Amino acid sequence: MSHKIKKSFIRSHRLALLGGLGVFLLVATIGEMFVHNRADEAKKVQFRDSLTFASKLRAQVESELNSLLYLSSGLGSYLIVRNDHLKQKEVNDILSVLHKSSRHIRNFGIAVGYTIKYVYPLAGNEAVIGLYYPNQPQQWPAVKKCVESGAPTLAGPVNLIQGGRGLIYRAPLFRDKGYWGMLSTVINLDSLAETISTSNNHSEFSFAIRGSEDEGAGMILGDESLFNEKDLIMQDVSVPGGSWHIAVKPVQPTQPDEASLIIRLLFYFMASVGAWMMYLLIRSRFELSNLAMYDQLTGLPNRHLLEDRAEIAFARQQRRPEQKYAVLFLDLDGFKEINDRFGHKAGDAVLLAVAHRASSTVRGNDTVARWGGDEFIVLMEDVEEDTLPALIERMREEIEQPIKFEDKSLRVGVSIGMALHPQAGGSLAQLLREADHQMYEEKRRRKSD
Repeated sequence: MSHKIKKSFIRSHRLALLGGLGVFLLVATIGEMFVHNRADEAKKVQFRDSLTFASKLRAQVESELNSLLYLSSGLGSYLIVRNDHLKQKEVNDILSVLHKSSRHIRNFGIAVGYTIKYVYPLAGNEAVIGLYYPNQPQQWPAVKKCVESGAPTLAGPVNLIQGGRGLIYRAPLFRDKGYWGMLSTVINLDSLAETISTSNNHSEFSFAIRGSEDEGAGMILGDESLFNEKDLIMQDVSVPGGSWHIAVKPVQPTQPDEASLIIRLLFYFMASVGAWMMYLLIRSRFELSNLAMYDQLTGLPNRHLLEDRAEIAFARQQRRPEQKYAVLFLDLDGFKEINDRFGHKAGDAVLLAVAHRASSTVRGNDTVARWGGDEFIVLMEDVEEDTLPALIERMREEIEQPIKFEDKSLRVGVSIGMALHPQAGGSLAQLLREADHQMYEEKRRRKSD
């Protein structure tokens, strides 16, 4: 393989690799975009599901609280009307009915002024009777604030005097003369939390509920550390005197599923096949180009490429008329005898040697082409006419040196004809006719000598 063909092969190989790599990256990028879009869609679906779950959880909490707080509002109105005629048995009977109607109420407490006078049920809550709010540093600020605002408040979780923790709904009671007393509804936190958890038991989501920022504010349900995590779905529940905060997060972040893996592998397979096909296509195009423009034995330009280069050279000469161009026609003497006697491999070795020697004699920008058989053409640009005879003799001496083939020493002669552009004509055909004529004239002279 000649040096020029090797260079062309390397160049085509690199371009084919770049083309294949480009196809691979393009198809792989499309595949990654498709998979990522699919993953983004899964995240959107998970976000919508999380938001739906959080909304249902909020509705559940609001429903449970409303059912509890509604009981206290009616009881407060009754106490205001009956404030001067309250009797222990009458109050206990009413509180008993209300207590039985809700599973989450731990006890009721009624304070006249700031002292608790009535508690139901009494069992387990004896310590609350006679409690004077101003003497309770943990509860008094919240009680005072509730009275001053005149609006009910839901506080908690609160450490209860009778033990345990719970939520306290306090409703201040007023008469014409002003503040009369306080109705307190203590909500069983464990029971409320269990109901909410049971109603919203979903293995795909974790959630937590945190109390308002008032007295004893703390966790209603769940792990408080959840509020420190990222990408939470947050919901606020308005409660009397403040708000509760709900945090929801998927238990597992969206992960690539089996279908995404298959899709990614499919795209990478398509990318690999496409890259290989592009590589073969570019390589085949370059090989076809080489077949069309270069002689496959010697690697020299063939007739087509010589004609293209001559056309370009003659166009340059028109812009620079002072420059001269030369065409040399080389025909080997004795080549047929070598081919017939020693075989085609010997003939090929001779042609390769002649191509190399002719190319090494001329300049790098000159063109040495194989015209066909044992004929070669040399196209030389911007030459000095008086230097050509010496160059031709030097080329002849190089070509006629012995050629080593296996254990043989082969020799051929060469007849060289020359034509100058534009003196001999303005086209390659005219120059070749003149150079061919000069070559045959020299061949006759050499035979007659």
